[in-house]
Amino acid sequence: MPQPTKQDDTTEASRSPRPIGRKTIAGLLAVHTAAWLLSAPAAADGRSDLVRQLAGEYLGATAVVLFATATLLSTRARWLEPWFGGLDKMYRAHRETATLGFALLAAHATTTPWRLTSPGGVPSGLLAFAGITVMVALALGPRVPVLRRVITIGYGRWRILHRFIGLFLIMALAHMLLVDALVHAMPVPFTITMAAFVTGIGAFLYSLLLARLVRPRRAYTVTAVRRLNATTVEIGLALRRGRPLEFHSGQFVFASFRRRGLREPHPFTVSSAARDPHLRLTVKAAGDFTRRLPDRLGPGAKAVVEGAYGMMDHRRGGPDQVWVAGGIGVTPFLSWCRDLTDDPGHRIDFFYTVRDPADALFWDEITAVARRHPRLRPHLHVSSEAGSLTVPRIVSRARIDPAGTEVYLCGPVPMIRALERGFRNAGTPASRIHFEEFGFR
Repeated sequence: MPQPTKQDDTTEASRSPRPIGRKTIAGLLAVHTAAWLLSAPAAADGRSDLVRQLAGEYLGATAVVLFATATLLSTRARWLEPWFGGLDKMYRAHRETATLGFALLAAHATTTPWRLTSPGGVPSGLLAFAGITVMVALALGPRVPVLRRVITIGYGRWRILHRFIGLFLIMALAHMLLVDALVHAMPVPFTITMAAFVTGIGAFLYSLLLARLVRPRRAYTVTAVRRLNATTVEIGLALRRGRPLEFHSGQFVFASFRRRGLREPHPFTVSSAARDPHLRLTVKAAGDFTRRLPDRLGPGAKAVVEGAYGMMDHRRGGPDQVWVAGGIGVTPFLSWCRDLTDDPGHRIDFFYTVRDPADALFWDEITAVARRHPRLRPHLHVSSEAGSLTVPRIVSRARIDPAGTEVYLCGPVPMIRALERGFRNAGTPASRIHFEEFGFR
C-alpha cells in the first residue's frame, strides 16, 4: 500500500478549508433562539395568552431568519461557495432553509392569536403568507407526487416568479411593524429580526437589479453543435468579444442562448481545458431545455456564459487519487484530462462506468491521454455486463489504501450516494471524498 510522504503534508496544507456554511446557519439560529429566551417578558405582564403570543412571534421571526438566509444563498454569490463546498450544496442549503422557513411560517400563522386592531398588519401578513405559500408549492411541485399532478409550470416560468419572492418578504416586514407585537419591546430579538429583513430584502434587490451587472459574464458564439449519441450533444463556443471566461478545469457555467425557448440560464459543465480559449459544453438531454438544444441551436447563435462555479479541483488533492464518472458525469474529468500537459503529480485511477459500451463517450480520447501520462490509469466498467461498480471492486482493481486516497465522484445521485457511503465504510475520511451534483436547480 502507498505510504504517506512529505507531499501529503504539503497537499493537506493547500486543501480548501472545511465548509462551515451549515454550521454558521445553525449557530445563527442558536443565537437567535437564545436571544428570545433571555428577552422574553415575564408572565406578570397580565396577558393571558402571553406564552402563545411569544411562541407565535418566535416562530415567525425564525421563519424570517431562514427566508433571509435562503434569499441570500439564491444570489449565487461566488464568495459564499467555499462556505458550503460548492454551488450545488449551497443550493441544497437554500432549499432546506426555505422549506423549514415555510413550515415555521405556517406554525406562526396557526399559533399567534389573531387580532384585528391593526388595519394594515393582518392584511399584509395574510398577503405575505399566501404569496410565500404559492412560491413554495411551485418549488416543491415537481418533487412531490401529489403536487406534481396539479402543478405543471415549467422551470423557466417558475424561475421568473421565484425572483419576486422578495416582495412577500417586504410585506412580512410591513406586517411585523404594523401589528402590536411583543418583539417591539425586546431590543436584541428585534435587532436580529430587522437585520434578517434587511439582509433578505437587500439580497432580493441585488438579484433583481444588480446581479446581471456584477456576475462575471462573457459573450460567446456557437461554433458547432455535434450529436454524440441519441441523447448527448457537444456545443462549441467561441469568444465574441472581451476577455475569455476564467475557470479551472472541472468547473461549470450558466449558459443561455438567443433562441426561442433557450434564453433561461442553465448550468453546464465545461468539458474543454482551462487553457483553451474556446469552450466546449457536453450536454445530456434531461429536461425540456436540454431536449430542445439539438433542434433549435446551431452555428452562429449568440450565447451568454456566466461563471465559473464549482469547487472540485484534483490539483488540491493528495498523491493517490480515484476518479469515478457515471455516464455524463465524465465531463469534469474530461476537462481535467484535456488540461494535463505535464506529469500530473498524482497517481490517478479513473473509473468510467456506463450501462453499455456504446455509452462510453470520449473513451478513445481518455485512453490516448493515459498513454501520454502513465500515472493516469483508465478503467472502463460496463454495468450491463459486470453489474454495478462498487467500492470493493475499485479498491481491488486500483490496489489502493482507501484511508489515504483522494476520491472524486460525478454522476447520477444514487451512484454518488452509494460510493460515498462505500468509501466512508472502507475508511476514507469525509474530507477526502469530493463530489458535486451538476444537475441541480
